[in-house]
Amino acid sequence: MKKTNYVNIMFALSLTLSIVPSVAHSENAIRSDRPETTVLKYVPTDKEIQVPLGLTEPFFVPFAGSSPNDPYYKEFKQKWFPHFALVSPTGKVIDQQEALLYPGYISPLQNGYGFFHIITHFGNSSFIIFDQQGNTQEITTYNDYLTQIDGEWFLYSPTSYTSYLYNARTKISKQITDEELFPISSEHTGEKTFDIHHYPFVKRNVKDGMVLSYKFGLKDMNGKIHAKPFFDEYMGYSEGLHRVKINGMTHFITHEGKVVLKPSRNYKVESNFHSGVFIVSGKKDNEEFYLLMNKKGTFASKKYAFLKETSDGQFIAVSKTKDGYFFQKINAMDKPTTTLPYKLDKPEQLKQLKQTGKLFHTDTQIIADVANKQPFPFPHKLLTPPRRETVSMEYTVGGKKYIGTFTHDGTKIYARELK
Repeated sequence: MKKTNYVNIMFALSLTLSIVPSVAHSENAIRSDRPETTVLKYVPTDKEIQVPLGLTEPFFVPFAGSSPNDPYYKEFKQKWFPHFALVSPTGKVIDQQEALLYPGYISPLQNGYGFFHIITHFGNSSFIIFDQQGNTQEITTYNDYLTQIDGEWFLYSPTSYTSYLYNARTKISKQITDEELFPISSEHTGEKTFDIHHYPFVKRNVKDGMVLSYKFGLKDMNGKIHAKPFFDEYMGYSEGLHRVKINGMTHFITHEGKVVLKPSRNYKVESNFHSGVFIVSGKKDNEEFYLLMNKKGTFASKKYAFLKETSDGQFIAVSKTKDGYFFQKINAMDKPTTTLPYKLDKPEQLKQLKQTGKLFHTDTQIIADVANKQPFPFPHKLLTPPRRETVSMEYTVGGKKYIGTFTHDGTKIYARELK
């Protein structure tokens, strides 16, 4: 971690004494006591949303906060984007984004909880935390300083000088000390995973107010130190092991700081442990390749053009052939778990490839479903990554543009023409 990045993060998360702010809580109701915002047009109603049987979690439907042809966007050269409403599995509109001047981040459910950005005002932001039943809690933060750490655990900063861990289930906040450090992604993506009970803290070597050096260790929620500071960067956690960097090289360590594995410098570590293995990449003749590696540091798969973890403990494996790029799912033992090959038409889509629910997709397009069919046979662009059961997109049918939400098999839940 560069010193400038470190200083910026520490400034954002540095702490002074503060009163723990209250966290507003509402269930299945849109708050009416927020600051006054601009009037939103075309907000979806419960009657417009047709929920098919079988949905088990809240989802999002896009709507137009204003028309994409509004002169404002042309005059000030602003990019138009939709807002989103949170909808319960029964089709009730629970809450909605308001008066955002940019696309607010929408997080998927992680272990029963998710969150989304609803409003920004006077240098602060408001977020809604929601659970699988559609119950909501609103948190106000300094700028955009909120991220999901692990399921029910969130990190937020109500001011530029205070940071708290918040448990959405118990609704209890815990102020973190100036030694504890959780980087908050600017995109709220939660790219780094943490063990909430064994998380990093920093020991700084300070002289005349300047940070000369620092090391990280691991401590638990009660302040007990499990691993004294000895590593330089925290990369993430899974399956009982923390991924850290020491002298620029990746190591996997236990809660107590014991080094379990130190992969070769010849390979770049691309993931945390996933079903007992992790992904590494390398290069030969300037061509990149990917493999699985186990806890013994030996290879657990053949070479692939690309590998990506899936949420069900498996991997998407892309192979390059004379006929192009094809992918299938494999398990941690490098055994295929799908029988049909899926075609990638554009090589640039390679590193965007993911699976969510029944859909294989990139950041912008659906590639196929798990039956190797195309449930959306019309031009489309994803508005957010798919949810586990639904997908929101901008699409064109009959020469007209629409925004809408569908199930993964292509059943329309909500749609509205863009005018």
